[in-house]
Amino acid sequence: MFSEKNLINCDDSFRKLINSCLDENIISVDTEFIRNKTFYPRLCLLQIGTSKGSYAIDPNKITNLILLKKILKNKNILKIFHSPRQDIEIFFNLFGSLPNNIFDTQVAYSFISQEYQISYEKLILNILKIKLDKTFQYCDWTLRPISQNQLNYALNDVYYLRKIYFKMKQKLKSKNRFDWALEESKIYLNKKLYLNSPQDYWKNIYPSKTKDLNLFMLKKIFEWREEKCMSFDLSRKLVFSDKDIIALLKYPKKINSFSIKYKLEKKDLSIIEKILLNDSNRSLERKTKVLKNNFELLIILKIILKLISNELNISQNLIATTSDLEKLNFNNNKKSRLFKTWRNEVFGNKLKKYLNNELKIVAKGNNFFLENN
Repeated sequence: MFSEKNLINCDDSFRKLINSCLDENIISVDTEFIRNKTFYPRLCLLQIGTSKGSYAIDPNKITNLILLKKILKNKNILKIFHSPRQDIEIFFNLFGSLPNNIFDTQVAYSFISQEYQISYEKLILNILKIKLDKTFQYCDWTLRPISQNQLNYALNDVYYLRKIYFKMKQKLKSKNRFDWALEESKIYLNKKLYLNSPQDYWKNIYPSKTKDLNLFMLKKIFEWREEKCMSFDLSRKLVFSDKDIIALLKYPKKINSFSIKYKLEKKDLSIIEKILLNDSNRSLERKTKVLKNNFELLIILKIILKLISNELNISQNLIATTSDLEKLNFNNNKKSRLFKTWRNEVFGNKLKKYLNNELKIVAKGNNFFLENN
């Protein structure tokens, strides 16, 4: 399907591709990378789909990769991705900036289906009725030369991504939801997603796993681990996994076995032992979620959410998560995303109406509906 002309491996060809892309209104973008041993993802291949063809760029052969910013930053070119967080993280690490004007097909599909976070393979099957060969999904993309089968696999992603976009655009436009998909795609254009803060990593740990743990120790050991990973570009699981840090905090006497497992240097072992000797008794406390203990209201909100999801055929998780509902404070909802942009239109306004007795839940046969009071 694709040939050697679709593989860009010199600066001159890359420059010509970039100039060609600048004449496009829409391009599809994907990357192949590895991250199994490193903290930062390493770009191995960059794929771009245009109206003229699909191209794979070998970043190892390109010295002027910075030219890619001309496309990524161009507000007049819509960049189509599927679940782009890791792709954008790569670009952010390379160029120190985020792209403009992106469209995420994974997010967009949740506006025309109740399926949430659909895989690319399943999306292609659902929309185009084509079953992709994912044999090379986990291959070592650092190896060279790139085989013909690898090239076909990589370029199929951006080739079909364009086709998916145009079909989804039609469906979204027919439901007046295209702008919603564009708006929601912007969630990936937030620098905070890609800035690694060693002091704040502990906040990512699921609350139930950290119950009754010492707050000082939790923060400090994760901070040490993050700084080491970033300094030496090492995967977290190679330095000290989240799971084992939690186990160490629960059973500090296991320090010696963990020291052997991770081959800790003396200075690292000394830092950890010093943290574990801290006599602070302060346990970890999470910010109370306002509605978490108001079970009746929480159940009603979940019912309303489900009814709206069914009525609009939009993914329930896309509209609101349980955490979104638990954090609601009806005296001050300025920070809640449920009362902003498209969510306010489909959900936030209806919550307000229900609480003001302007809406009610009614049963008709075996089904429930929202009706005006």
